[in-house]
Amino acid sequence: MTLREYILRWQEICDKNQSRSTTYAAHGCLFKNHILPGLGDIPLSELTVERVGEFLEERKHFGGHRPESPEYPRLGEHTMRHIHRLLQQCLDQAVREGLITDNPARAFRYPKPRKISANVLTPTKIEDYLDAAKRLGHLPMFLLALTAGLRQRELIALKWSDLDVKKWTLTISEGRSVEQRKLVEYKGRTRTIGLPLELVELLAEEHARHPGSPLMFMHPATQKPYLPQTVRRLHREILKEAGLDHIRFQDIRHTCAVLSLQNGMGIKEVAQMLGHFRATMTWQNYEAYLTQEVVQQMEQSDQTTENELRQAVDLLENLLEF
Repeated sequence: MTLREYILRWQEICDKNQSRSTTYAAHGCLFKNHILPGLGDIPLSELTVERVGEFLEERKHFGGHRPESPEYPRLGEHTMRHIHRLLQQCLDQAVREGLITDNPARAFRYPKPRKISANVLTPTKIEDYLDAAKRLGHLPMFLLALTAGLRQRELIALKWSDLDVKKWTLTISEGRSVEQRKLVEYKGRTRTIGLPLELVELLAEEHARHPGSPLMFMHPATQKPYLPQTVRRLHREILKEAGLDHIRFQDIRHTCAVLSLQNGMGIKEVAQMLGHFRATMTWQNYEAYLTQEVVQQMEQSDQTTENELRQAVDLLENLLEF
């Protein structure tokens, strides 16, 4: 059995039944454009760690296109990790079925990811950006994105019921998404963050524009959720209106994270706000964008917490002696 034959069977039996429709479609693209052309004809039993490493290196540099053509850039880090993880996931099942003894994709150690590259807006540019968003009629959506550091998919999938106007909090359902212009609910974590009163009132005004819809943000023409590409287009229009250089939409999230840390919010609080699984991830991503003074303050705060923990342990040991 070749890897191609096994993957096609795995897609039909496992992936199709266990993944979201959008995830299944994305997997299909990665298989079709990358994994199958590079490894598909190799017998499953002959797939080795070395072959996996060579394949990933080739994809990283040439992206599956002619290496001599400058029109096709190398694949990004994010795509490369998706390819590697998908290959691992697929071959795990082959191990469970006894078709192979070890998973060569898991044995291959992919280099640690580089720290994020972010274009962080200055306070002056943030003011220009928000002023432009207000002039164009998009202030509620983009002020929320900047205040809460929401991912694009989280922003467009918000419901009005996620907002507690009395407690000034917003609950983000990480398992909810927009698929084919409809909200789809999957199992996933939720996180609740606080919002300033001014933003809560602004969101209430936004909802008053379409009170019959459960959506936080509804496309005025389609009466349905915004599509990701529509949000990116609106973001570009705001930048143009503000006279700012181009930045990615995710840089709004990065700006929120960096400014929150610079203004004294704790690393754990920022991690919780952003939906990071571990605070170490937040620290690794944003340490380079902080001033030395802020870094020292955080280190001192960590040391204080550690000292308090030691004192608590000593007290407990003393109590146990009696």
